Amino acid sequence: MGLFRVLVVLVFSALIRGILSNTDDGDVAVLRSLKDQWQNTPPSWGKSNDPCGKAWEGVTCEKSRVTALSLSTMGLVGKLSGDIGGLSELKSLDLSFNKGLTGSLSPGLGNLKNLNTLILAGCGFTGTIPTELGNLPELSFLALNSNNFTGGIPRSLGNLSNLYWLDMADNQLSGSIPISSITAPGLNSLKKAKHFHFNKNQLTGSIPKELFSSDMVLIHVLFDGNQLSGSIPSTIGDVQTLEVLRLDRNGLTGRVPPGLNNLISVVELNLAHNKLTGPIPDLTGMNSLNYVDLSNNSFTPSEAPSWFSTLSSLTTLVFEYGSLEGLVPQDLFGLNQIQQVKLRNNAFDNTLNMSISISQQLQLIDLQDNNISFVTLGSGYKNTLMLIGNPVCNNGLANMDFCKLQQQTSQSYSTSVANCAKKSCASGQKLNPQSCECAYPYEGILYFRGPSFRELSNATIFHSLEMSLWVKLELTPGSVALDNPYFNSDDYLQVQMGLFPSDGKHFSRTEIQRLGFAFSNQTYKPPNEFGPYYFIAFPYLFRGEGGPSISSSVLAAIISLAVIMVLVLVGLGLYAVRQKKLAERAIGLSKPFASWAPSGKDSGGAPQLKGARWFSYDELKKCTNNFSDTNEIGSGGYGKGYLDPEYYMSQQLTEKSDVYSFGVVMLELLSARQPIEKGKYIVREVIIMLDKSEEENYGLKELMDPSLKTLTNLAGFERYLDLALQCVKESAADRPTMNEVVKTLETILMNDGLNTNSTTSASSSATDFGHTNGGPPAHPYDANAFTRKDVNDSDAFQYSGGFNISAKLEPK
Repeated sequence: MGLFRVLVVLVFSALIRGILSNTDDGDVAVLRSLKDQWQNTPPSWGKSNDPCGKAWEGVTCEKSRVTALSLSTMGLVGKLSGDIGGLSELKSLDLSFNKGLTGSLSPGLGNLKNLNTLILAGCGFTGTIPTELGNLPELSFLALNSNNFTGGIPRSLGNLSNLYWLDMADNQLSGSIPISSITAPGLNSLKKAKHFHFNKNQLTGSIPKELFSSDMVLIHVLFDGNQLSGSIPSTIGDVQTLEVLRLDRNGLTGRVPPGLNNLISVVELNLAHNKLTGPIPDLTGMNSLNYVDLSNNSFTPSEAPSWFSTLSSLTTLVFEYGSLEGLVPQDLFGLNQIQQVKLRNNAFDNTLNMSISISQQLQLIDLQDNNISFVTLGSGYKNTLMLIGNPVCNNGLANMDFCKLQQQTSQSYSTSVANCAKKSCASGQKLNPQSCECAYPYEGILYFRGPSFRELSNATIFHSLEMSLWVKLELTPGSVALDNPYFNSDDYLQVQMGLFPSDGKHFSRTEIQRLGFAFSNQTYKPPNEFGPYYFIAFPYLFRGEGGPSISSSVLAAIISLAVIMVLVLVGLGLYAVRQKKLAERAIGLSKPFASWAPSGKDSGGAPQLKGARWFSYDELKKCTNNFSDTNEIGSGGYGKGYLDPEYYMSQQLTEKSDVYSFGVVMLELLSARQPIEKGKYIVREVIIMLDKSEEENYGLKELMDPSLKTLTNLAGFERYLDLALQCVKESAADRPTMNEVVKTLETILMNDGLNTNSTTSASSSATDFGHTNGGPPAHPYDANAFTRKDVNDSDAFQYSGGFNISAKLEPK
C-alpha cells in the first residue's frame, strides 16, 4: 500500500503541476482552469505543464509570469470565469471575435491591477458590465463592442485615468450617460480618452454639457443609433481635437449650437435623423469636412447656405427631407473633391444650371422630388442626374434619362481575379488573387464609421486600402481581396475582406492571433479617407480541423476517467503481484520437485523430461480423494504418499506420463527424511548410486531413509525398486501402465509383505505406521509392519480391484 500511495501522488502531481515548470504555479492553475471551461483552445495548450517554457499559443510571459493572453478568432466556446483574476501580472487580454464566449463578465477582472488592454469585441457576452472594471488603474484600451451587454454604463469607468480607447458600441446598454459628481466619478473625468464609441445602444436622456471640456483630447465621439433626447450641448464646440462627430439616429431637439463651427478638424459631421430645429447650422470655416449629413430634421426653411459652395474638402453633401428652397447653388458642383450631392425631397425650384464648372469627381446628383422646372446641362455631362418628381419631367422631357428610374452604371469595387481564369475551389477555400491558388483566407467585415467618400466604384481608393492591408499586416503583396462594399442602414461603409496566407493553404494559429489583434487593438490603421472603423472576423478553419470539437468539460471527464482507470489498474497490478506471489508460494508447496530442478532450469516446476507430467494441486486433491487418510500408502523424507485406487482405475490411467510421476514418488518414499542437495534430482541420483554399487542395490543406502537402513528384512524391496525404475524409464513405451503398476504393488504386498489374513491401517503415517506401545515407529515397507498384531483390522488397506471397498473409505 505504501507503493500505491506513492504512485497516486506521482500521477496527480504530474497532472496538476509541472515538476520542472518555468511558469508560476498560480498562473498554470488559472490557465488550466480556463482550458477546462473553454472548447477549442489551441492544441498546444496542455501539451506541457509549462505555458511559458514550452509556449502555449496565445500566451506571453515575462519572468515566469503570464503577461498577455491573445486568443482572437480561435473559435472559443464557454464562459469567462473569475479564475481569470488570478493572473495578477496580466497586462493584455484579447479574446475578440469568439462568438462562442457567452455569459456575464466576472467581477474577478477587477483584480488584474496591471491590465492595460482588455479586448472582448465581437463575442457573445451578456449581462451588465461589472463595476469592478473601474478598479484597473493601468487600463488604457477597453473594447467591449459587439456583444450583448445590458444595463447602464458603469460610473466607475471614470476612475480609468489612463484610458484613451473606450468602445462599447453595438450592445444593448441603456440609461443615461454618467458624469462625475461630488461622490462618484463619470466619463467626463477621462481626460486622456480619444475615443468615445457608444453608438448602436439604447442610451436615453440628454447629452450632459459637463461631458465635454476644452482640456479633453477626444477625436471620435460616436453616439449615433441611441435614444438620446434634449439639445446638443454647446460645450462640444470646446473639444478642438474632434475629427468625427456622429449624433445621428437619436431624438435630439433644439438648435444646433453656433460654436459647432469651431471644430475645424472635423472630417465627418452627421446630425441626421433627429428633431433639430432652428436655422441651418453655419459650418463656415470647417474646411476639413469631407462628409456632412443634416437630413431628416426640422430646420427653418431657407435657401442653401453659402458654405455649400465653400467647403473645399467636401466629398459628400447629404441634406434630404429638409426645407431647402430657391436655386441649387451652381458652384457646389464645381468643388474639387465633390463626389455625391444628395438633396432629394426639398423645395428647390426654378432652373438647375449645370452647364459649367462640373467636377471630374462628381458621380451622383440626386434632386428627386423638388420643384425644379428647367435644367441646363453642359455638352460633355456624363454624371448620374436624378430629377424624377420635379416639374421639369412634365414639360416634354419625360423621356430624358434624368426623368427615368436609373441604375448606376458603375459597379461597386471588387478585387479582380480575372487572371485566374475560371478556376474553382473547394468549399471554404477561395482564390488568392496574388497566386491564383486556392486557400483558406482570414475573412471578416470591415465597418468604416465615417468615410470621406461615397463613390464605391473608385478603384484607386480601394487599391489604397488593399495596399495598406498587405503592407501594414506584413503579407505578400496582392494577397488581399475586397468584395461587395456598400453603405448599410447605419450609414457605415461595409466591406468584406479576405487575407491570404503567404505559404500553403492555411494561416497558423499564431498568425491568426496576430492578425486579429491588429484589428481589435486598432494597430492597423486604414488610409485616412476611410475614417474610424471596427472589424468583425469570421470563424477560421484551422489546418486539420473541421469536424465537431470535443468540449473541455467532455475532455475533462475523459481525462478524469483515464486517471481513475490508471489508478485502478495500478491498484489491480499491485494486488495481482501480491496474489501472484501468494500463488507461487502455494504452487511451490504443491510441487514436490520444485527444489530439485537441474541448474539453469526453472526451479518452479517439475523436471522437463520426455513424457513426464506435472500434477496440479487440484489434480492431486482429486486423485487422493482430498488427501484422505484412508488413501495414504506411506511416507518418507519428502512427505506422505497417497493413492486412491478407485480413482485411478476409473480414469484408466494408461497415461505413461502419470506412471513416470508415480515412479518418482515411489523412489522418494525410499529416500532420506531430509531433502537431498538442492539442484539434484532423485531419479538421476538413484541411477548414479546403482552404477557406483558393485553389490546389487546396496549403493542406495546413501540415499535411503535411516529407518530403512536398520531393517534386516526388506521384504519385496527388490521388486518394489525394480517397479519404480520401470516407471521412470526415459521412453514412455518402456513404462508399465498405471493399472499394471497398481496390480504389481498389490502382488508385492500380498506375496512378499502382507499376510492375507491380516490388514494394515489405512490411516497410518510415517511416524505411526506399525507403531507399538513404547517402540519406535516402523517404515511402511518394513515387512514386519504388515504383520503387527496391534493394527486395527477394521481399517485394513484394500485394493479396489481385488477386495471389497469398505464404507469407511468414503470421504468424510
